[in-house]
Amino acid sequence: MKNVLLISFLFITIALSAQNSSLIVLGDLHYNLHKDHDLNWLESQAGNLVQESESYSDYTDKYWGPFMKKVQKNALSVTPPVKAIIQVGDLSEGLAGSVEKARQMMHHTVKAIDSTQMPVPWIIARGNHETYGPGANEAFQEFFVPLFREQTQNPEISNASYSYHTGNVQITCLDPWDADVDMVAFLEKEFSTSKSKYKFVAIHEPVIPVTGYCWYALRRDEQQRNKLLELIAKHKAIVLTGHLHRYSIVSRKTAFGPVVQVMVVSVVKDSSYQQPLNTITEYGPSLMDGFTDWKPETIETRKSILLEESKHVTFFKQTDLPGYAIIKIDDNRERIQLEYYAAFGNKPYDTINLTELMQQYY
Repeated sequence: MKNVLLISFLFITIALSAQNSSLIVLGDLHYNLHKDHDLNWLESQAGNLVQESESYSDYTDKYWGPFMKKVQKNALSVTPPVKAIIQVGDLSEGLAGSVEKARQMMHHTVKAIDSTQMPVPWIIARGNHETYGPGANEAFQEFFVPLFREQTQNPEISNASYSYHTGNVQITCLDPWDADVDMVAFLEKEFSTSKSKYKFVAIHEPVIPVTGYCWYALRRDEQQRNKLLELIAKHKAIVLTGHLHRYSIVSRKTAFGPVVQVMVVSVVKDSSYQQPLNTITEYGPSLMDGFTDWKPETIETRKSILLEESKHVTFFKQTDLPGYAIIKIDDNRERIQLEYYAAFGNKPYDTINLTELMQQYY
């Protein structure tokens, strides 16, 4: 009888000490208002930026409100409880075109975040669109950095490289465009002092290429890039990223174990788009299909990059389905599971056991 009571007591103690939690992950959002652009400046730039701006403004008008209501509902109801909303960059469209318009755009974006009235903090990474155009960097410091401080309740944040802790979870945001911060050294410092059991790295640019563009962080410095991958693997962190407007999961080997990268896109263009037209599961030079018209002089280089990366990739999936991810941390089982939802879908489009991917090696 005593043994039964002791075992019961141990099970209850373990259950009470476990810290189960969920995180909502949003990809690129490109919040945009027509009035926040200098159209003359947009017309003077390369590419069809006027049409791009108009498109993102239309998506914002139609879907920002309903999509945020969907996210808010999940933030209030998901089990285990949601502890944070992670947004992986390109929160705003950028490209305002003047110092005045850049300040106006950032101000309106911050107001839009406040108006969502989420019950948990937003943990926001910086995207490349937050760096484009006159006054963008200054407006980012003026409006977004105070937003980071407010959401995290951390007055020490001074840029877009920072950490947030909730329970046994650490989320570290990295800014690839801040020349004053060595993001590898910063991440090493954050991890070396961390007591968190579960670690996530939010970075707008992927660390593993997943399309034929071959865009990934530190691609011009492979030595530093390898240090970044090994650091992430050594600390068993999961990478959360965006930039390429894809939903993707990839696991890549390193000398210290796998790096698992989750890519999310949250630009809703069509509320009825609930199932992707195409899902890619083969990793390698075949990812170049449909990407040969872009910078044709780099085709062979990009094929070589993808061929080399394919030697290390053990799992891959990619689609263009916009939505959001819910990451559920079961501390009792030491399991991290991802559920990916199409923007207005009520059931997961995809469910992935991320812990299993992190345990796969050879």
